Amino acid sequence: MKQGSRLAEILGGSMLPVNSMHHQAIKDLAPGLKPTAYAPDGIIEGVEGTNGQYLIAVQWHPEELADSQPGMKRLFSTFVDAAAA
Repeated sequence: MKQGSRLAEILGGSMLPVNSMHHQAIKDLAPGLKPTAYAPDGIIEGVEGTNGQYLIAVQWHPEELADSQPGMKRLFSTFVDAAAA
């Protein structure tokens, strides 16, 4: 995870095991997005918006890790908090 990113702050670390199970990957990011998490092979695993809004997208399945990794549960709770604001 990129230090200083919202995703790293929420998940609580710079390296975390994730359950990445995809056969597609991001090639080109749209304007207004920045990569904030990478797999060891360089594939983008997480992105965030650049204008301060709550926009986080991940290429893994945090719902399957929420019971074993507190950071994954925080990812959901921060989303709910942002949506309620």
